[in-house]
Amino acid sequence: MVFISTITAFLMTAFSLAELGDGFGMFFDMYLLGLGWSETSVIVSGILRGVVDFSLKGIVGDIIDKTTYDRRVFLGGAALAIALSSCMVFVVNGADDVDKAIVYIVRSLESVALSFLGPAFGAVTLSAFGPELFDKMQVQRELVSHAGSIVSAALSGVVAWYMYPNIQILFLLPTIFAVSAIYFVRYIPRGDPLMGRGFHGTTEKRDEQGCVVDTHKDEPEPEAASYWDVFSDKRILWIIVADVFHVLAEANVGLVFNETLADVGTYSSSNTAEVYDDDLAEYMEYQNEDDAVMSRNAIPLLATAGSAAQLVMIAGTFMVGYLTEKGWGRKPFYVAHLCVHPVRVALLILCLYTNAGSAWLVSTEFVGGLTGAFGIVNAFMRADILFGSGRFNVVDGFQATIRGIAATSSSYIGAYILENNGPMMALSISFCIAIIPPIIGAVFVPETLGMRQVDFKEEKEEEKIQRALSREEDGEGLGGRLLSMLSGDNENRNTSEPAHENYTELPNVSSSGSGSQGSKRQLV
Repeated sequence: MVFISTITAFLMTAFSLAELGDGFGMFFDMYLLGLGWSETSVIVSGILRGVVDFSLKGIVGDIIDKTTYDRRVFLGGAALAIALSSCMVFVVNGADDVDKAIVYIVRSLESVALSFLGPAFGAVTLSAFGPELFDKMQVQRELVSHAGSIVSAALSGVVAWYMYPNIQILFLLPTIFAVSAIYFVRYIPRGDPLMGRGFHGTTEKRDEQGCVVDTHKDEPEPEAASYWDVFSDKRILWIIVADVFHVLAEANVGLVFNETLADVGTYSSSNTAEVYDDDLAEYMEYQNEDDAVMSRNAIPLLATAGSAAQLVMIAGTFMVGYLTEKGWGRKPFYVAHLCVHPVRVALLILCLYTNAGSAWLVSTEFVGGLTGAFGIVNAFMRADILFGSGRFNVVDGFQATIRGIAATSSSYIGAYILENNGPMMALSISFCIAIIPPIIGAVFVPETLGMRQVDFKEEKEEEKIQRALSREEDGEGLGGRLLSMLSGDNENRNTSEPAHENYTELPNVSSSGSGSQGSKRQLV
């Protein structure tokens, strides 16, 4: 039997899964546009995929948290299902109702599998390596994932170029990656399943490769924090709010970017002259070699754009991992992650306005890559806040659900604006929305470094005790004020009876310790 180390198996699994999250979506969308699909029809396919995805994310996260089955099985099954869905291009040859029905149904089914991919791999990572190594392994996972994306982008670009115009063959590549992931995930140990959902904040025992050994097999499962405590936590809520505006801002940027490079869609060179200004028409003008598919010249541009972003993500992720390990904290990178997107949108607007050309358009991906690189701290911050809660994956799923709702609704609106008002208006609206998340992140999201040492459930219990004590003190204060009012009323009436049988008159001694004495009502 071939020996494969745990670290190697983990990294190869991450490498293999790199592009399955998108399912080569960039090329697939361009393929559909080249077949004559409108932007709205393409967006509808994404909406159906998104609706199923965001409807299931929270449920899937809860399933991954509570399941007693091996989470590696969920991961392998999801990878294979996503890969097989890419093969539907072999039966989609046009834009009629049958073709659209096939795409809509398959993409919806694909999203069921897609909803398991992230939570399952996150739980596998946490259960196998524990909270002490979680950040380090997340960084390594992201690094090889970006490298895998570069390789898959290069492979898909080469295959699409040489097989042009029959580019369907490139959609077999996800199947190869899925088989590879299934092979390597078997060599990642199961670890401590309860640690995979956010229990057991410290690792008691590791094997010779540094992986977690489950020392809690015979112990009863701890009680998880209540859903209300988790979902009402202000730190989590502010992160989600900032994330929602971030998703709203970038919803239609990808479609504008891709169709501009590919020269397909409503504002392609064949359609632009009548509805768009002459300068931008000249900028987008190059001839399609085959009207049934996207321009062949677009293939290397799209592949280069994807690779450029991934290269920046590799460098940025390495830097973030190194500096956070040195104690730089999470919040600086989190705020930077939110600030990058409005910069990229502004650059895209500038490229279109000045007719800068495809090379400059592709160069904006270097800026866009920083968003993904800095965004890795999102997982760190959730882990910092939620360790000990037992709800790590359900919160991850809940956040993905909210992201999906925002992305799905805004994508349709963005496509409508793009078709009717053009890319400049669509990007301008995105820019206005994009400046909101950095403000939220800077003002309302706290630094989370060091929170991992505090058990979430214990923290919430202390907060409840403090609130109860505060309410009790407020109640005593109110009671005292009412008592004073009653006391004064009785004295004015010259009554000798106490205002209440539970109160008695005690001597009131002045602060000097001598002098006059009066009556004061106190609770006995």
